[in-house]
This record gives sequence, C-alpha cells and structure tokens, in this order.
Amino acid sequence: RFIREVLLPSIMSNYKTVYIMRGVSGSGKSTLAQQLAGANGIIHSTDSYFYDSNGDYQFDPSLLSENHQRNYNDFQKSLGRFNVVICDNTNTQEWEYEGYVRSAEAAGYQVVYVVLKPLLRDAQVYADRNTHGVPLDAIHRQIARFE
Repeated sequence: RFIREVLLPSIMSNYKTVYIMRGVSGSGKSTLAQQLAGANGIIHSTDSYFYDSNGDYQFDPSLLSENHQRNYNDFQKSLGRFNVVICDNTNTQEWEYEGYVRSAEAAGYQVVYVVLKPLLRDAQVYADRNTHGVPLDAIHRQIARFE
C-alpha cells in the first residue's frame, strides 16, 4: 500500500536513491526494505552483523557500537555502486541516521525517509512480530525515544 501510493518505485528505480528506514523493531521496516531494494538494491542493517557462522542471531550489546560502525562503513562503500541503497535500522532519533544522510547527499543520492511511526497501543504486536526476539520493554523504550 505505502509503496504504490507514495514512493512509486518503478519510476524512482532510475534515480540514485537512499532510503532511511525508521521504525521500532517489528514494525515492518525490513519487509518494506526488501520490496524497495528489489533485485538490484542493497540493504544495510546493523542487525546483520549479529549473526554467527551458523546463521543464528546472537545479539551482544557490547558489539553494538562496533557493528553500527561496520554497517555505516559498508553503506558508504555501496554509494556509487548501487542505485538503491537502504539503511534499515530503527533510527529512532536523528543523530542515529544523520551520517547516512550526509554521505548519501554528498554522493548525489536523493534521500527518502520511510517512517513507520510507532503506536504505543501496538507495542505488543511489534514485540510478537519482530524476528530478533526484542522484548516488550525494549520496544517500549524505542517508542519512548522515537522522534
């Protein structure tokens, strides 16, 4: 629904576009990012750095800062190589994604913010639906800090 009405990806696929996904865990960011990326785009998500060699997700908060930096570095490497580049993090506050935006604009990309505004009444739905086991209390904290 959102893609057809607002983004018109068939038209925008000819442009260099960076999508900044914004929403709490379980809000549908990654599903939508996959649709936006299509066959030729690339998605950068800090979560991808928490998978072990067996493909199991192992969140380690002590690696969060390092993995965010790795994601940002890989995002920068994709600029100029792909027409569609996506930052698929929660991005609940501007400081979390402003570096991505600056890099994208410097590389000549248009930036599109895809905001899945969280609703407190749906917190349990987000907790049940997210694929990384983010608990309800963490979802509440994400909603509370969402700008």
